[in-house]
Amino acid sequence: MNTRAQLFVGNLPYRVRWQDLKDLFRRAGTVLRADVSLGPDNRSRGYGTVLLATAEDAGRAIDMLNGYCWQTRVLEVRPDRLGASDVVGGAGMKTLFVGNLPFHIQWQDLKDLFRAAGAVARADVTVGPDGRSRGFGTVSFVTEDGAERARRMFDGCVAAFS
Repeated sequence: MNTRAQLFVGNLPYRVRWQDLKDLFRRAGTVLRADVSLGPDNRSRGYGTVLLATAEDAGRAIDMLNGYCWQTRVLEVRPDRLGASDVVGGAGMKTLFVGNLPFHIQWQDLKDLFRAAGAVARADVTVGPDGRSRGFGTVSFVTEDGAERARRMFDGCVAAFS
């Protein structure tokens, strides 16, 4: 079974080349390929992609490097929406709806809680036009197995958030 996972990396420092990107992501796991998008003038466009060997490596990379400050730039790391069907965000990823959340909960709290079930690619708490929580959100897992484990662990439960 092929579990490779491709991530989008945004807000890259303009001096970064593919080898620098690959070296950074090696902290999270096995990097199969790293690319920095270049314009017609051969200069960086400030974003790229990283292909990791496993979905677990991709989840770890998102956890470690999304929001990471690298050479004065804060990175955005997420599943690549344009990758092949076998990558994160493709056929294997599963998103769960989470309702009845306390209004003070932030996306990071939700991600931290659901990480106990498996690698979380993304967690969101829905906010209204006033910027306040609407009391529900979503959690996207790197694998369907992680989502199913989370459903079994948390369906019908009341979570204690401090």
